[in-house]
Amino acid sequence: MSLEFAQIQKTSLLDYPGEVASTLFTIGCNFRCPFCHNASLVIPEQFPPQRITAEQALSELASRKKYVGAVCITGGEPTIHPELAWFIQSLKNEGLKIKLDSNGTNPQMLSELYQKGLLDYVAMDIKSSLEEYDGSSGVETDIAKIKESVALIRGSGVPYEFRTTVVPGLHDLEKIEALGKWLEGSDLYIIQAFSPEAGTLDKSFESKTPFKDADLRAFVTAAKPYFKEVLLREYY
Repeated sequence: MSLEFAQIQKTSLLDYPGEVASTLFTIGCNFRCPFCHNASLVIPEQFPPQRITAEQALSELASRKKYVGAVCITGGEPTIHPELAWFIQSLKNEGLKIKLDSNGTNPQMLSELYQKGLLDYVAMDIKSSLEEYDGSSGVETDIAKIKESVALIRGSGVPYEFRTTVVPGLHDLEKIEALGKWLEGSDLYIIQAFSPEAGTLDKSFESKTPFKDADLRAFVTAAKPYFKEVLLREYY
C-alpha cells in the first residue's frame, strides 16, 4: 500500500500541543472502531477520499514551514504504510517537528521511528481495558503488540499522551479504572468525548447519546489516581 493522504489541514492549533502544525490524514486502517467518524480513511474502497501523494504533501509542507513548525501525522493508521519512516525523515530534513497518532498495532515500526530519532511527540489511542479491547477496536486485536507499543512509548523519553474516546455502551467507570491500573504511572491521559454528529462506521452508533458533562468529569476523576495528568478533551 503506497503512502497517500486524504487531506492536508494546513494550520492547526489543536493537534500538536504547544505548536502551530499542519495535519496529514493517511488512508487506510487496520481497526474498525464502530464509533469512528472517518469512514473514507478506514474503508476507502467504499467511500473514496481525495488522494494526495507523499511527494505532493512534502512539497506543500516544505512551502509552509515559515508558517508552521510541526506536522501531525494521523489517520486512518499511519503505521500500516511501509514508507512512513522515509516520509517522516523527509519532513525532519525540512526542520519540522513530528507528532504521530497511532493505534499501537505496529510496535516494530514505532521502534524504528524512535531509534532513528524521527518522533517528537506520540499520541496513542487506547481503545479500552485490555479485556474489552476487541469491542472498541472492532477487530480481533493482538494485545501483546498493544502492550509492547505502550512500553516503547513510556520508555522512549519522547513526550507522549494516551487517549481514549469514551462511548456509551463501550465504556464505563469500571473500564476506565481497569485501564488506569494497566497504564499506571504514565505521564498524560486524555479522555475524549464521543460525538455521532459526523457519522459513524457502525450506523447504529449514530443514534447513541453522548455522555453528559457530569459523566465525563466522573471518568476524569476515576482516572486521576493512575496518571501524572488527566485532561478532558471535548472535541473528537
